[in-house]
Amino acid sequence: MPFIIGTSIPEDKVLVQSISHIYGIGLFQSKILCKKAGFGSDSRGSHVTLFKRKNLENLAEDTPLLLGADLRRFKNDKIRRLCVLLTYRGSRHRKGLPVRGQRTHTNAKKRLVLKSNVS
Repeated sequence: MPFIIGTSIPEDKVLVQSISHIYGIGLFQSKILCKKAGFGSDSRGSHVTLFKRKNLENLAEDTPLLLGADLRRFKNDKIRRLCVLLTYRGSRHRKGLPVRGQRTHTNAKKRLVLKSNVS
């Protein structure tokens, strides 16, 4: 089972779908990477040789996008910065409530209950 950017690629799945499991790569970007690496649309994870895996990993790392752990760290740092600055969005994150204006009268109660049990 090959690893690309810290994510295992199953050998029995279609390669395009497997690559989209990497955090930060969607299906569209995955199709582009497979086409650049020379894989067909029906290639599977078992068709990936060591040379092709290195090529695919280099192509993924050369994209201007943040991927994997770097993207997670970037997102968490942004949320942490909002909490430190005591913004409204940061307080919503801290309380475990919806951040982007969703209603809480009938929805988002489960998230609030789960957060309150942890505190």
